[in-house]
Amino acid sequence: MNNNESRVQQQRRMRTAIYLYVLLALLSLFSVATYTWFSLSRTPEVSEMALHVNSPTGLELSVEPDAKEWQLQLNFSEIIGEVAPLRPITWSQRDNRFYAVSYSYDGRVNDVLEPLSDGRNANKDNADGYYMKGTFYARTAQKVHVSLTSAIEVEEGIQGSGTYVIGKPIWNSETVSHDNGGNGAELAIRIGILVEKTDLSGELKNEASEFYIYEPNYDKHVDKEDGYIATPSIDGTATVIPEENIILQSLNSWKEADPVRNGTVIHTFGEFDSDMELFALDTDELAKISLYVWLEGQDVDCINAIGHEAELMANIQFTATTDGQSGMVPIN
Repeated sequence: MNNNESRVQQQRRMRTAIYLYVLLALLSLFSVATYTWFSLSRTPEVSEMALHVNSPTGLELSVEPDAKEWQLQLNFSEIIGEVAPLRPITWSQRDNRFYAVSYSYDGRVNDVLEPLSDGRNANKDNADGYYMKGTFYARTAQKVHVSLTSAIEVEEGIQGSGTYVIGKPIWNSETVSHDNGGNGAELAIRIGILVEKTDLSGELKNEASEFYIYEPNYDKHVDKEDGYIATPSIDGTATVIPEENIILQSLNSWKEADPVRNGTVIHTFGEFDSDMELFALDTDELAKISLYVWLEGQDVDCINAIGHEAELMANIQFTATTDGQSGMVPIN
């Protein structure tokens, strides 16, 4: 009996040790990513993206601080070059950089984060490419406050204007309808806006920079649930950046025209549910704006279901309002 009891106790201790080992192993897997970061051979991309200015006050854009010609519209693809793939990463406010996770041979997420850099990992159409970055400058004819522009329907919804991210409609000749080219990637995408003040030569001023994250389609999810789910930070904070710098927009969507037509869909654009102002700008300074586009690996919607060569369309538009003026524009 004593020998039997001793064996039973040893077996119980061994099972307890195994359970503890398994629990520790699981905890190490969850220490980096709260949700499912996915690894893809064919990755989502932003196939169309434009930058616009809507302002009667003279806010203009250029890719160089000393450019002779300034514009009201820039083509983002011309700033970054060839369209680059998007792979899941996340932002660290503490370290002021992006990180990707690494994977073990069996495909599981390791507890080791890979630091990324703009020079090595931005706008690269190869295995090193993780995100897109474009840099440009804004100037003004008078002191203004600059915000993102709300999205609006144009031509009864056939076109759109303002700021939005949407899955690209892809015509399917077999079903005689459009497929959602986003495949859900439009729910996990983020656009970061880094604003740094410079003098008219482009030299940075001794002012703190501001980093904003625009989160489109925040209220819809791949699992069809509704409502905002905050994206946790790898630094241990509740959100990736402070909440006051997160710009939320509800779902942007489209439906078929009636009758169905190839290349024509009807858009419905979401509302901004947070402050849209980015920065104030004076006549003796420029705003250096770095625009980042990535898939947020910590987002609840960053799952394998969206990883099928998704195509997204994005439009970023700025609105400038004069500071303390009546709305009248001086005649030069």
